[in-house]
Amino acid sequence: MCQLVGYIGDRPIAPLVLKALELQEPYFAAHATGMGVINAKEKVQVEKATGPVAAVKKTTKITKLRGNIGIGHSRYSAYAREDPRYDADNMCHPFTNDAGDVAMMHNGDIANFKEHWARLKPSHKFKGYNPAIDWITDSEVAVHMIDDEVKKGDGFDKALRTVMPKLTGQVLLCLISEAEPETIWLANRWQPCCIGIGKDEVIWTSSLAGMDPIKDELKKVYQPPKNSLIKLTRGKAEVSVLDPNYKVHDLKLSKKILREGILSILGVANLDFLRLWYALDKTHWAKAYGVDQEQWKALRRDYGVSIVNPFIEVLDELIEAGKIKKWIDYRAEGCDAKTPRFMYGLP
Repeated sequence: MCQLVGYIGDRPIAPLVLKALELQEPYFAAHATGMGVINAKEKVQVEKATGPVAAVKKTTKITKLRGNIGIGHSRYSAYAREDPRYDADNMCHPFTNDAGDVAMMHNGDIANFKEHWARLKPSHKFKGYNPAIDWITDSEVAVHMIDDEVKKGDGFDKALRTVMPKLTGQVLLCLISEAEPETIWLANRWQPCCIGIGKDEVIWTSSLAGMDPIKDELKKVYQPPKNSLIKLTRGKAEVSVLDPNYKVHDLKLSKKILREGILSILGVANLDFLRLWYALDKTHWAKAYGVDQEQWKALRRDYGVSIVNPFIEVLDELIEAGKIKKWIDYRAEGCDAKTPRFMYGLP
């Protein structure tokens, strides 16, 4: 689970994208930070490195990126959290195709990436390959799969519709390209996604907090349907069905049950956002959605169901009601000694 942002418009792009990432990274992310833009010469330009936004501002030229369209990624990796060898600079998002004219980022996990990697590596350069551990970031297979479809003559819309059903797990893909220098493409099954439409501008973020710097200037903010193919252009979002064969389950959340679970767990110990999520996974998520534990496991495993923004909404409601408190804790994770994490506890 990572935190992402994309923007098209006339605001200075690096400060906006980096601030959006910085506001989101304490939920779960900050193992690495990356940004890709289409610059004034209509070329893809990427800067990325390990660490949260504050660190990467110092170690790269990410603040110097310019353009009217850009994407940003704050990475979370369970592997990197425990072993910094999985947190190398070249394993960060966005990833580019062989030609370097497409930049793509991913949220989630591609469960079957190894089989795609084995098939693709004879004909593609995996720039994120780390020979010390014989490993790549799972996301990198997707940019090459999309590129292969585009080379057959397909547009990005058809390429994304072709590739997404071949990827198992939790998957949201977002890309920019020199071929379409004024467009951001999104393909999403169930990952968190919020869209904001403004006058001659558009932004998307994983969590609503990422829109805070400009939210009062946006005309419309909403969460698009699951299983969506989204084309973002200036002041516009075109949303269509991604995969007609993918089943979108109509899950109804009981906020009452979720609130009870949160208060019960925090009554025992303070927890960060991710550990609180997984504690609820054992005790309350299935119950809050009116399914049994086996059904819940199947939804997570087979359909990539990922519940993030409804969780944040309930947490924020509990904070506003004075039932819980939130603060930022800094700890060593991956390659950085000061990774920010939202902590929650009882007052």
